[in-house]
Amino acid sequence: MADGFKVTFDGYDITELLRVTSLDRGVGPSRSARTSKRNDKKGVRYLGTSSDLLVHEMGFVLRYDLIHKRRELARILNVTEAKKLIYSDEPNKFYWAFPAGDVNVDEKAFLGFGTITWQIFDGLAYSTEEYSFTNDGADPRAITINNPGTEPMLLELEAEFTSDCGFLGLQNNDLSTSALFGTIEEVDGYHFDTSDLLFDDHLTEDRGWVLNTGVVPPVTPNPQQVGTVSYQVDPSQTPPIDPNEGFVRATSYGTGTEWHGPSVTKTVPADKNGAYAVNWKATWRFDFNPNGSTKRPSNVGHGSMTFADQNNAIICSVVVEDNNPSQERSDIAFYVGNKRVWDTRETTSFYTTQRPNHGFVSVEKLGSEIIFSVNYANLKKTFITQSPDAELRKATWYMAQYGTRTAMVNNLLRALNIRKHNVQNWKDVPNKFSAKDVLDYKKSGDNILCTINGLQGLQYRDPGSTLIYAPPGVSTMFLSWSDFATAPIVKLKGRAAYV
Repeated sequence: MADGFKVTFDGYDITELLRVTSLDRGVGPSRSARTSKRNDKKGVRYLGTSSDLLVHEMGFVLRYDLIHKRRELARILNVTEAKKLIYSDEPNKFYWAFPAGDVNVDEKAFLGFGTITWQIFDGLAYSTEEYSFTNDGADPRAITINNPGTEPMLLELEAEFTSDCGFLGLQNNDLSTSALFGTIEEVDGYHFDTSDLLFDDHLTEDRGWVLNTGVVPPVTPNPQQVGTVSYQVDPSQTPPIDPNEGFVRATSYGTGTEWHGPSVTKTVPADKNGAYAVNWKATWRFDFNPNGSTKRPSNVGHGSMTFADQNNAIICSVVVEDNNPSQERSDIAFYVGNKRVWDTRETTSFYTTQRPNHGFVSVEKLGSEIIFSVNYANLKKTFITQSPDAELRKATWYMAQYGTRTAMVNNLLRALNIRKHNVQNWKDVPNKFSAKDVLDYKKSGDNILCTINGLQGLQYRDPGSTLIYAPPGVSTMFLSWSDFATAPIVKLKGRAAYV
């Protein structure tokens, strides 16, 4: 070998102890085809290749102070695993080499001659330079990798998450790499829908109802909102008295030639997120009957609940009436907008006294559907509104007398509650990875290491994951992560491999 040829093993320049006299590196590992016989056919079946152990035979000579140099060389070569081996004529490459067998030194005339057999188990040389690739380009979901070697480059992964994230996936364009960490199905959190109670009033006192300024159904050309009302705890309860059970009723219907009487209006509040109800359900209890009147057949009355939007336009109404001054007859009608969409008349089915657990009426709006339900009469009807996006802003109870006819003796509102559907709530879901978490993934010897912030994290690696490789030449590593997350900072690093 030429003077000045150096060999470094495990960080030691062993040519300070010896002079290399010969080096047989061959041309890569030897290869042979694996085949199997094909019965009753010509030729054989190709099964792939096999290779023998790559060895470098290195002859050397020791000069002077043989005992010291031999012992020092023995100390350096006394390793239990492959170490880096570098030849000075290729200083930018190294081999993982193991000095095999006994290294005998034949001493002749104060010279020691011997041979070191370097075994290179994987048959490859590696670049001393470590190449690094990151996703800091225009597209953070792609990393361009330039592998100058002749073999696939084994890469180590370091990923720092910039937000909560459920998973990180990698796949290169030749599909030799497919690695997944975390769980694809994870979400940052989820919205869940509830029905938010906007208010529930049992009318034992005036809690912000406004008198005679509501929106009432067009049951007559000129319905007048006049008169006065009172709120009170229901005195007719069977003891014990519930102080939360009450009603509002007319104390005066005022005067008028058609339907006239007092109305009370509740402004419907927004939900806890500041949104007004578009989908909602209202339930109320009321009394409408001539019980206790000395002139039952002559009782005439009107009771209605109307729901209005932000423009004071009617969303829907439920009307109960007795228009017959000589018989006990009750009518019911449903309005959608200003249109009466259904009614039934001249029955006795809709007189009612709705103390707790004795019936109720409800209206539910779901999208473009409005569902009317009269619980105490087993009646349920569904109609379509032309204003599916109307916001519920007001609820008006209207109790009226017609002209000078005898007013319905029991015509009162007992309770009203309104719930807003689809109130958006958010539940955060703890994710596999949090902001500032660092995921490391690599091969170390025969082991696969996966850590999160330096702690064992192999459980985060999908069992089907491969190691991370880049083929020779230019390739692309594609990244994916949770759609709710921001791009993690991903670094891939490795050494080029050569035969």
